[in-house]
Amino acid sequence: MATSEEQLKALIKDLYELSRYLHSRGERSLKLARQFEEHARSDPSNREFDLTQARMLDYQHHIWHEIGNLVDRLLRQYDRPGSA
Repeated sequence: MATSEEQLKALIKDLYELSRYLHSRGERSLKLARQFEEHARSDPSNREFDLTQARMLDYQHHIWHEIGNLVDRLLRQYDRPGSA
């Protein structure tokens, strides 16, 4: 059975991985949003759809980073020397 300190260290490690994942998803959403914006400029036939997708993905980008920032705040709070 893992000790409380080992469990806390494992949780902290998992939170770092979660933070990286969330921020990565945010960056991917932003990249896709920019692709839809570019497509809207180059092909006006689907402009409204592309702009709607770009807005949705840009919103997701902010949400992913907001959640990632909350995880980062938890890490700053609990991953301090002597906190375990």
